[in-house]
Amino acid sequence: MSRVYLIFRNQLFSDAVGAVLRTHSEIELVGSTDNPEQVADDVSALAPDVILLEETDDGPVISNVHRILSSPIPFRLIMLRLDENGMHVWSQTWRQTVRPQDLVEAIITAGGIEP
Repeated sequence: MSRVYLIFRNQLFSDAVGAVLRTHSEIELVGSTDNPEQVADDVSALAPDVILLEETDDGPVISNVHRILSSPIPFRLIMLRLDENGMHVWSQTWRQTVRPQDLVEAIITAGGIEP
């Protein structure tokens, strides 16, 4: 099972992504926040396999991504952006997509679980 932590700015974004994730039994949303000060403690305590980070027009929801990237907890970072053209997903493969299933596949791949 891929354990996922979501960092967001927009509550509607969080609700939409959470709804997609809850439909897949191989993915567990272990936590989420819109508070940048909470991220490091949550990542340390929850030890997610994958961190989803909302990207907005003015940059990622947190300006200091390096703080979580330097965490001793091994995880994969996936950035998401919603705009008028749909959902875009960037992971280690730098694949841009617009379907919710692509997000699920990126999480499962990043978490090291076979689909």
